Amino acid sequence: MAYEARYVFKLQAGADLKAAMSAMQQGAALWRKHGAAAPRLWAITAGELGNYVLAAQFDDAAGFAKVVDSLSSDADFQAWQARNAKDGHIAWVRSNHAREVPLA
Repeated sequence: MAYEARYVFKLQAGADLKAAMSAMQQGAALWRKHGAAAPRLWAITAGELGNYVLAAQFDDAAGFAKVVDSLSSDADFQAWQARNAKDGHIAWVRSNHAREVPLA
């Protein structure tokens, strides 16, 4: 059963797009460092236009928990979060954690 974590961000007014994309790349690298196989960045093109979603998939909730527990206690990740707040290019909107529900 698949499990996915999605973190929605928006660009702040006057944001430097290059700096915002760099922050997203750094965030994805931190997820990879802690075991997320292939984090992906999505640009929202309908609905909440201008938002970006950093998503990571896992085989199960235990796999997600292992990565997020390690990531959350990483000083580099905490510094990344602090830098983003200070720089003001991106802001967190929401997070969604989803598990696949078999249809048959």
